Amino acid sequence: MIINIVVHRLTRKRFTGGIWCIFEYASGLAAKGHQVNIVPYLPSARPEWFDTSAINFFSMGKLARIRHLLLNIGGIIRYGILSLPDRSHVPRLLENIHGLIFDLNLLEPRMLPLEIRQGISIRYLREIMPDADITLATSYETALPVHLNGSGARYYFMQHFEPLFANESPNPELARTSATQSYFLGLNMIANSSWLKKRIAKETGLENIELCVNAINHQAFHGQAKVATGSNSVKIISYGGRNAEWKGFREMAEAIAIARNELPSRDIEWRVYGDALLPPDNGIAAYKPLGFLAPAALADAYRDCDMLLSASWYESFPLFPLEAMACGLPVITTQDGTEDFAVDGENACIVEARSPESIATGIIRMVEDPDFRNRLAKKGHATSLRFTWDNSVQTMDSIFSRSHSGSRTGRP
Repeated sequence: MIINIVVHRLTRKRFTGGIWCIFEYASGLAAKGHQVNIVPYLPSARPEWFDTSAINFFSMGKLARIRHLLLNIGGIIRYGILSLPDRSHVPRLLENIHGLIFDLNLLEPRMLPLEIRQGISIRYLREIMPDADITLATSYETALPVHLNGSGARYYFMQHFEPLFANESPNPELARTSATQSYFLGLNMIANSSWLKKRIAKETGLENIELCVNAINHQAFHGQAKVATGSNSVKIISYGGRNAEWKGFREMAEAIAIARNELPSRDIEWRVYGDALLPPDNGIAAYKPLGFLAPAALADAYRDCDMLLSASWYESFPLFPLEAMACGLPVITTQDGTEDFAVDGENACIVEARSPESIATGIIRMVEDPDFRNRLAKKGHATSLRFTWDNSVQTMDSIFSRSHSGSRTGRP
């Protein structure tokens, strides 16, 4: 099969867990013999954080965009200035004017507001995206372009319930409407977690949703189940949450402060990787910043700590609790979105989202009860071993194969 995977704009150095997962699927599907094309919905740099040697990358480079712009300027001169007053050239003139507007927007697409970005991405993908047997959208902003320009069977691999994040957009109402409407475009939908599948079914009434849960890279994230030593010093690691309020960073800080106050004889050190909503020397709970960490360095950071703390309001198969489990850490986490791998009291300590008191209770129990910590670390580590990319890629491949008739269909 030829598979187009349409993604957000990419950068060379930085990535999120969601886009890393998309590239894992792309790489795994390519290893199965499929031709996989990564197609950013606007011009992007080829990432350096993932080995893309087996994946085709479709993006219009800056020189190509400038050349395209100059051709349209030439057309405007030819058909709008030199050919006046010959009205037979008006259609060509308008074509070049529209092309110039498009080219100018493509020069620096990061500056575009959502409403313009959507229109530009639709035209851009119409020009650059090759024909395929499968075309896969990976976010609400890519869903409409895939619906309009995708070839073959068209899919939507949903990474989260995106209407929840509309307020993070400069145009919240447009973002919320666009995200909600993306579920009604008629694309074949795949959810990355049981929570997301149920949430979308509840909100939309749609039930024919496939499930394909993500996985972790066990070559990077591995270790032995951490054994509590009884030391007074405890190191807790958390993901900063890239400044998103719903990642629960403020609640984690308040919970750390409560735990430190309740356990004055304990040295509770908090380490945070990635960007965070509060600075390290905030007035609630100071922490040690670790900065942005690539997978190997992140695995080392996990193994150097005693437990992971996560308190997101909602997630959809977050990687970091499972990565920490694979590195041997006991995990404190909220439930929404972690149901596929986190069971309270069995392999994780589940706390209440948006409740610093509940989160603090979880921290205190973990610190004070070494048997509880050891049991969660052991069971969590065993759980993590089930979530491999071989399994996840096979699930995705099976979903695609069921709809592939063996002959490519054109664009709608």
